[in-house]
Amino acid sequence: MDRIVEGYIDGVYYAVTVFDTAPGGDDTIGVVSGAVAARRLLEFHNGQPLPHSGIVLDVTDPETVVQALQDLTDVIHVRPAAQME
Repeated sequence: MDRIVEGYIDGVYYAVTVFDTAPGGDDTIGVVSGAVAARRLLEFHNGQPLPHSGIVLDVTDPETVVQALQDLTDVIHVRPAAQME
């Protein structure tokens, strides 16, 4: 299930889409597309243990990406992305 994650990084709002599989493209990192600040934060922490959960971030794994955003930012919403029909 693709998800939209919204939150704040140092008081600045961001929104990203976390896909089940990597969509590819210049504006993505792994399974994430959206806010540059969030993508850069994930890129920086990729392969490292997260500070609160201890899980090692893998930007190609949607579950660890969502966990990383929850550990590293102030997440306010995680919701399913609208499905295109």
